[in-house]
Formats: sequence, structure tokens, C-alpha cells
Amino acid sequence: MTKFFALFLAPLRAVLHGLSLGLCVGVALAAWFSLARCLMLGYYWPSPGADLWAELPVAMLMGFRFDLKMGAIAALLLFPLLGWRWRMSAVLIQVWASVFAVLAVINFYYYGFYKLPIDSVIFGLADDDTVAVLHTIWQDFPMLQIAAVLALAVWSANAAALHVGQRVLVWVQSRWVRAWHLLWIPVLLLLVLMVGKGTLKGMALQLDNITATSKPFLNNVIPNGVTALYNAWDAYRSSIDIGEEDTGLKAFGFQTYQEAARAYGITATTPQGVQRALMASGRNQPNGKNLVFFQMESWSAEPFKYQSKDLDVLAGLNHQLDHAWVFNNFDAAHHGTHPALEAILFNTPVTPITNGKYRHIQLDWGVPFAFKKAGYDTLFVTSGQSGWRELNRVLLTQSFDEVIDAATLRAKYPGAEGGIWGVWDAYMFRAIEERLAQQPKDRPLFIYAMSTTNHPPYELPSDYKPFAFDINKWPGEKGAEGLIPNLQTYRYANDELAKFVTAVEASPAAARTVVAAAGDHNVRTFGQYISPSRQILRQQVPFIVWGAGKLACPQALQQVASHLDMFPTLFPMLGIGEGYLMTGRNLAVCPTARSTAEAMAVTFIGQVRTNDAIWSMSSANTLACQPVGSVCEWAPQQDAKARARVALMDWNVRHHIHQAAHPKR
Repeated sequence: MTKFFALFLAPLRAVLHGLSLGLCVGVALAAWFSLARCLMLGYYWPSPGADLWAELPVAMLMGFRFDLKMGAIAALLLFPLLGWRWRMSAVLIQVWASVFAVLAVINFYYYGFYKLPIDSVIFGLADDDTVAVLHTIWQDFPMLQIAAVLALAVWSANAAALHVGQRVLVWVQSRWVRAWHLLWIPVLLLLVLMVGKGTLKGMALQLDNITATSKPFLNNVIPNGVTALYNAWDAYRSSIDIGEEDTGLKAFGFQTYQEAARAYGITATTPQGVQRALMASGRNQPNGKNLVFFQMESWSAEPFKYQSKDLDVLAGLNHQLDHAWVFNNFDAAHHGTHPALEAILFNTPVTPITNGKYRHIQLDWGVPFAFKKAGYDTLFVTSGQSGWRELNRVLLTQSFDEVIDAATLRAKYPGAEGGIWGVWDAYMFRAIEERLAQQPKDRPLFIYAMSTTNHPPYELPSDYKPFAFDINKWPGEKGAEGLIPNLQTYRYANDELAKFVTAVEASPAAARTVVAAAGDHNVRTFGQYISPSRQILRQQVPFIVWGAGKLACPQALQQVASHLDMFPTLFPMLGIGEGYLMTGRNLAVCPTARSTAEAMAVTFIGQVRTNDAIWSMSSANTLACQPVGSVCEWAPQQDAKARARVALMDWNVRHHIHQAAHPKR
């Protein structure tokens, strides 16, 4: 019986010893990674670099947290095999330490070449001419130096890990031998899981957290080689494979781009001719006005319809609408924040396209490129983390001069507070207001800003007094648990936007600044929009413009439209008539009977809406007349034109990337 009990306990003791050994070796290798980070910082430290010292502790602490995370994850994978005999444990530890060391060295030299930690470009070794890439590495890199550094790294990592591992295993095998010691298993397992998560509360450490400082150099040394490789692989595998140039064309019912062009009214028959026809070609006399555009998080149009004293969803914004252009029949192009960002800035139905394997390819018809060609400074500002979707890297490739995010705002405003997504939106608005005041009059400025506070878990600043909403007075669907918290953050975002508009209108820059704001997408908290009478609200978001003067014909505000019509409306206000894709129409032009009949709100999710109907592309059986009970007819030519518009934008992206990725030799 005693022998049987001992055999029963043996695997459990091995688990206990393996968890102890794995956790301690993981911590030792995390410390080794941090030492390697110090060497990397010393080797690549820029000159002058005095401005980096203040945020260096933040970068080192965040880096060590990622080091601990990787060590704990490895321990979690290996602990079942680590607690038996030292010979087996030693082999596993050597493999573990060697992999960490090799990736640290690769990351070190990768940064030296690309000025970035390992990213998705590294997988070009398999996608491109592998022999040619290896030949280039052999010729361009100091191979003898790399060999020496690699040998030293592998030796030192193994020495540290084996030294700690052997001592820990001897200690636990001699001390933790009683049956009650097995109670430490759940404690150690929980500890390993918490270290692997990297945080005590909130979401686990992830790519967003790498942008912990306002200095790109410091952010680039935060990820160790393992973290950087994982992030690179995650971006690479999640990035869309664009397939053939005609993939999207066929999905929208066209066999060739010429067929789609004819349906859209374009007579050109060559790729270059069709692409030219898609570009704006109007009068180009930039007037030097600034444009500040806000992509407002989860900014649904539905609450606007219910604004009242008892349901004050707009707060201060309610007093800023009487002199604004408020387009109230407006649809979002996509469901999500990042797809909407790519749709607005780069007119792409193919998403994600700016990060991952294609992130180094410039989409030079995009909005920021048009502004640069017109002589603008370009700035991206968000209250969130710019490491999200690699915005801190990809936007600089896509013609933005600078990216400001939560880390930058924390450095600019010591004590700045926020939630899990970044800092409160108020800091973003404050920074933009200050930047406008500093901008030279002879250098127009384009700012694209992205808010984050109106996002689950719907947190608010501690000093903000929320409105006491009564759910019984909400006319819409009431089923969502987060409805009231969502309305409160929605109101907060409106309030901060109103304060910003008020400040700009009172500033010296008022006469030369246009402010625009649009929702990125609707939000499921406000309902599922299943009933026919509510279907029209599913994609609706506000689109508001200040500083554009008096609208010649107020009825233009009721036109059905979408994200695709925003910048074709905004660019002419600034006198910019070329350099961008003409994705829609200028909503400031007074509508005629014909243009009203032809007007469509086209989206990238297959939904099309006119002034009297809504349907899914190519599907006559989905036609729903609006308002409910009215009479409408299926219009195949209108459907074909909507499909052709999206199909040609899809083809434009795929054709461009194919040409850039595989240029003719």
C-alpha cells in the first residue's frame, strides 16, 4: 500500500518540482533578457539622447514585464517534463535558454538593420527569393562578429539557466517531499499564470503595451526577441492574403476590371487608365486651411435622435450643432475601428492591409498622401496605444509625419489618467488644441484623431460627473447590460468634442481651421436592429463639420451618404482637387432631382442604402423599402454601380500591392 501511494504521488511531486524549476529558470532568463536589453540600449543609444533618460525606467520596467511573461509561458509549456531527473531537465533548459539567446541576437542585429525589432518582414525569407536573401545577409552583415556574439549569448544564457535550475531542483527534491507540500501546486500554477499574463488586473500584456513611452527608440527595445517574433508572426498570419488581382472583382460579380469600370461609367480599358479615372481631377488651389478630423469611437447616430433634457446624451455638443453641418442620414463603411480607419484613410475594402506582410507598401492614393502633396504637415493623434495594429509604425510609412498616443500624452501631461485603452480623451483634445495654436500660419496642418474612451468597459475619469440616465426613458432597445455606462461615456466624448470646438472657434486659428467628426461604427449596446423599422439604423453614424461656412442648400444634409463621401466633401473645402481617390461625391453640392435619385450610401460590408430602400449587394430578395410600408422597386443598374464602385476600389488595392510586391524585372 505504501509503495502504491508513493507511485501515486511521484507524478504530482514531479509537477510540483517542475513548476518550481520552470518558474525560477523563467525569472533567471527574464533577468538575462533585461541585461541584454541594457547592452542593446548602450550599443544603439542615439546622440544626442539626453531626452531619453526621463522615460528609460518606464521602458526598462515594461521590458522586464514582457521578459517575465515569456519566461512564464515557457515554464508553463515545459514544467511537466522539468521535475523528474536532472539530466532530462538540463537538456530542456539548454534548448530553452539557447532559443531565447538566439532570438535575442537576431533581434539585436535586426534592429541594427531595420531600426525596428523583429517584425513581419522577417517572413519575407520564405515568401521571396530565399537564396538571394541569405546571400544578401552573408554579404551585408558582420558574420564573424555575429558568430562571436551568438556564442557568448548562448553560453551565458545556458550558464545562468543551468546554474539556477540545478540549485532549485536539488533544493525542492530534498525539501518538498511530504504529501502536504503538494498543496503548493495550485499556488505555483496560479503564480505562473499571473506572471504569464503580465498584469494583475485588466487585459494581458500585448502589442499595445509596447508603446509604453513617447520615444520610439525606447519602445523599440521593449520587446525581447521572443516577444518580437511572436508579434511578427501574429501580424503576418492575421494579415490578409490579397490573392489574385481579380479576387475582389469576382466576389462582386465582375470577371474583369474593364467590366466593372464600364458598370461604373468609366471608359478607360487599361489598368493605368482606370486608376487615373478613379482619382479626383478637380480644380486644385489649396487655401491653406487646417483640417482636424476626429474618428469617434463607437459614435452611433441613434442617441442623437433622442436628445432631450431628460436624456441629455449630447451634453455641450448640443449647443454646437446649430452652426455646424450635421449630416444625419449617414452610414459607416465597416463594423470595426481598424477596418473603418483603413476605409477612411486608404479607401480599401481589403482589410487589414496596412499592417502585417504588406505594411511597408505605401498606399499613395490615400488621404495623408494627398495632404502631403498639397503642402500640409500630417499628424495622427489617439488617446489609445499606437502599438495597437502597429499604428506607430505603419502610419509613418503612410505619409504621417508624427504619431502621438497615450504614452506621448502621459509624458506631455504628468499625472494623466486613463483606462485600459489609454488616457482619457480630454488629453487628446487638449494636445490637439495646443498643437493648432503652435502651428505656423504658412504651414497648414492635417490632424487625424482617434478617440477611445467610449469603448467597453465604459470607464470615466474620476472627476467627471456622469449624467443620471433613466433607462425607462430610452426609446430604443433596452436589453444590453452596458446601456447606461455606454451612454455615459458617449456623453463624455460629446462633451469633450464640444469643448474642443468651442476653444478652436475662440482661437486665432478659427478662420483657417475646419473641424470634422464621424463615428467609426455603430455599437451593439444600442441594439441588434433586427426589426424592419430599425434596420436603417444599423450602420448609421454622425458626420459633422464645423468651420465650413454657410451651406448653400440645407437639404444637402439629408442626403443618404457614407464614409466614402466624407473626404470627397472635405477636400474641396480646402481647395484640394487632386491626389486622392474619388470614392464618393461632394455632399456640399446642392442635390438635383437626378442626383437625389442616384444617391447611395455604399459600404464595404455589402450593404447599400438609397433614399427609399436598403439591400445587400447582388441580392434582390433583401430589398427593404424605407420607411417601412412604402413602395420601392429593385434597381439592378443602381446595384451594379454600387458593386462596381467597391469592386474597383478592391481591385485598385490588389493591383497596386501586386505591382509593388512583384515589380517587373
